Amino acid sequence: MGNVLKKVSIISGVYGQPGEEKVSAFLAENLSDRYVILNSPRIYYHGATYDIDHIVIGPNGVFVVETKNMQGQIQGGIMGNWVQERRKSGKRSKVKIGNPANQVHQYAKVVKSYIGSRWAYEKDHKMNVKVYPVVVFVHEDIDISKMEFTKPGYIGRVKILELAELVEFINRREGAEYTDEEIHGMAELVVPEDQRDQTVYYSVDKLQEFSESSADRYELFEEIGRGSFGSVYRGFDFKVDREIAVKRVSLLNRSEHSTISRFYREAQIASELKHDNIVGVYDYYEKSGELHIIMEYIEGQALDEYVKSNDISVTVAFEIMKNICSGVSYAHEKQVVHRDLKPSNILISHDGEVKVADFGIAKIQNSTKLTLEGTGAGTPIIMSPEQIAGQPVTEKSDIFALGVLLYYLVSGRLPFDGEYIGEIIKKITHLEPEPPGRYNKELTGDMESVILKALEKNPEDRFKNVAEMLKAIEEILDTGRLAVKVGRKKWLKYLPRHIRAAFRSERKVFTTITLISLLVFAGILAVQGFKDSRQLSQDVLLTKQYGFNNENLQLLFDNPKLYMGLPVNLVGRIEKLVEIDKNNTQFTVSVGVGGQVRTRDIIVSYNLPHSVLQFSNFIEITGSIQHVMKVNENEEVPLIVADKVEGIEDPWSILAPAKYTIYPDKTVTQNNKVVHLEKVEFAERETRLYVQMENTGSSDELLVLTNTIGKQDGQEFKELKNSYYGQGFLSIVQLQPKQEARGVIFLEPMDSQKGAAMVSLGSTNDVLMGQEPYVFDIEW
Repeated sequence: MGNVLKKVSIISGVYGQPGEEKVSAFLAENLSDRYVILNSPRIYYHGATYDIDHIVIGPNGVFVVETKNMQGQIQGGIMGNWVQERRKSGKRSKVKIGNPANQVHQYAKVVKSYIGSRWAYEKDHKMNVKVYPVVVFVHEDIDISKMEFTKPGYIGRVKILELAELVEFINRREGAEYTDEEIHGMAELVVPEDQRDQTVYYSVDKLQEFSESSADRYELFEEIGRGSFGSVYRGFDFKVDREIAVKRVSLLNRSEHSTISRFYREAQIASELKHDNIVGVYDYYEKSGELHIIMEYIEGQALDEYVKSNDISVTVAFEIMKNICSGVSYAHEKQVVHRDLKPSNILISHDGEVKVADFGIAKIQNSTKLTLEGTGAGTPIIMSPEQIAGQPVTEKSDIFALGVLLYYLVSGRLPFDGEYIGEIIKKITHLEPEPPGRYNKELTGDMESVILKALEKNPEDRFKNVAEMLKAIEEILDTGRLAVKVGRKKWLKYLPRHIRAAFRSERKVFTTITLISLLVFAGILAVQGFKDSRQLSQDVLLTKQYGFNNENLQLLFDNPKLYMGLPVNLVGRIEKLVEIDKNNTQFTVSVGVGGQVRTRDIIVSYNLPHSVLQFSNFIEITGSIQHVMKVNENEEVPLIVADKVEGIEDPWSILAPAKYTIYPDKTVTQNNKVVHLEKVEFAERETRLYVQMENTGSSDELLVLTNTIGKQDGQEFKELKNSYYGQGFLSIVQLQPKQEARGVIFLEPMDSQKGAAMVSLGSTNDVLMGQEPYVFDIEW
């Protein structure tokens, strides 16, 4: 039998560990006793750490084995990710599994170099280390026939095989001849004898050093998740020998003693929640300005990933929601509200267990000022109307989020979505969702009623608690129907039947609002005249459909309150900062109306530090209209909540895109003064000349480019003021030796179809200053 010198470490994970133990047992049973088997060895080499599944050392070589415990068909091979096609409960899903061949090939090079260098150092002579990299699939239901091989059974130097083929492959190699002393000497270098009895990576003496500090008992490995709060890592707890997940949140201000105290209080509350459907919190600490929460490690998928990769029936969806509600109901009994029940906080393990993560974390995050002030803690897509309004978050808010999750499970889409935060917020607060039965015909009326009751705008109209919602779900799963019908939309019953139907879905609400708007516009038509008002109503309707840009911005200033929640994409010039804190910047922006920059101001709120705006006069703003501020008795200014702000050097590239561009690449030199015409852009309102200037001499030079003109077929085109900057081109430039400068000169619009033009930079009057015009004849 093969000689197992080190067992499989628990750190291999709840899914990978059974496969690695299966390989270890197979090797031990079928190899001769001259082979030593090292499971889960860790190698530290050149500042990096390598965790390897198996290293087998025998008389004929060193075998580095990567184990894959998966089933179904595997596709891929030479380059890129491999894909696993899984079959489960009659369904198929495809999952990317990386490229194990690349990984084990790298491991093999590390093992060869590591053993070779250590042997030469400690034994004082070189060892020819013959290494074979192997990927082995251990599940009995595996199909690798569709893989792409560079030669039969190989991808490069890496052998790809099934478990039954592994021992034969090892026994047939003839690349080396090692003595028993050499075999055990190499094993000692990889895993010293005093560490072989441990299922972790450190000796008992080293473990004793960790017991003094909470932080030192944990080691963090790869990042497995990231969000606005910080990052989540896979890790290991050496004290109790188990795999963990570590959520790490950075404090913005370490001097905030109350923040750290609140962190400990909330994390302690979360750690007291012991339930099968809640991710356990084991420990928590603060170190070097970072908050660490040690949690149960769940190997599986978040709900959003699970929905995308699985075809979920309504029964399965309600079963999942039953588990979620069970965990949330238990937490509510302990007076703990989640506040952020988004899909990424629901985890489904490979064994089908459903776990709710991050209880209390949203509250901790809010205390560390990681959420936008004034909006409450939480994620906009699942926030309840009262959360958006800044009201206290209660159990009813979690019920609303549960309704969002159940809607998502049965339909694959969110009940309130949009491209902009403002659009989502408007739908959550004012509009009814489409009935989910429209997207899933399996839903019964009772199922749909449970979902829509949880999504009521008024908290009092939702389930009175999660336990009541859980009971309704269990009744549907047990009997297929509700014993007692749940009531919804109490206010609708007071409306006539034909009007009531107009408010049953989001689409019908939109239709109703549109019809009402058209009636209002009809009144305007009667007052202002048919033709003008017809154009006005068309502009407004198009604006409500597509949002605002610089061309249609005048409508917004005419009636800002009419357009709350609509998206905007604008270019403007920063005027002044209004308010600054660590997370938010408010500033006024002069925006273009009709395509050019004019003095119409808006206020922008941006949820990032103002430092990103320091190097740009002009910016492009993407966001939505959220508020109207009164700056004086007669003027209301719209406030834009920006999703993205980007600095731009040339606003005309967006406000007035070029219809045609040429690159003359021509240069004229006069007495060490060089002018280079790099580019010419033909736009609707102007022609733009991109000019580079340089002084190649050894003394200062004055370069004069006043009164630039263009000519085509005898017609003259004069220089224009740069309306985007509010000033003209700097036409007199003092250049030091070897200094360069660039600028853009604006001319009246020339015709790009004529194929030729002459431009003269500077006028004949400049001869008096010792300089003739710089003339460029260009053709295209």
